[in-house]
Amino acid sequence: MRDFDGDGTQDLFVANMTSNDVSFLPGIGDGTFGDHQNYSLDPFPYSVGVGDYNGDGILDTAVVVESTEVVAVFFGNGDGSFTYGDVLSVGSMPHFIVSGDFNGDGRPDLAVANSGSSTISLMLNDTPPIRWLCARVHGSSCNVGQGQSASSP
Repeated sequence: MRDFDGDGTQDLFVANMTSNDVSFLPGIGDGTFGDHQNYSLDPFPYSVGVGDYNGDGILDTAVVVESTEVVAVFFGNGDGSFTYGDVLSVGSMPHFIVSGDFNGDGRPDLAVANSGSSTISLMLNDTPPIRWLCARVHGSSCNVGQGQSASSP
């Protein structure tokens, strides 16, 4: 939940996997939501990340699209509407996305967990103008050595 339309109330932007779209639902301020606006996104949008990806001071969204193995970026217009933006390739069967400043440059980056390829796709945001630097990281297993514990005290 974030304030996408600048009215001081929390709104929702959600992925609708079975209807192949994403929806913006404006918050009313009393725990309810107004009429939704859908944006078609085929097939199987799975999860959503939020950040100001193009550096204009307005929240944007990034949506993992499972079957096409991409992240679709929607640029916010500040009034609760969005414009289709960048499409970024990721690994096989991407499921979850998180936004954060992973390289400490003050701009929101993206990381996607790809369940089909056991990888993480990292997209570093190099704006303005918007440009993404992409890498795929392959996982490795972690072992707890003798005399160490992985459990909480």
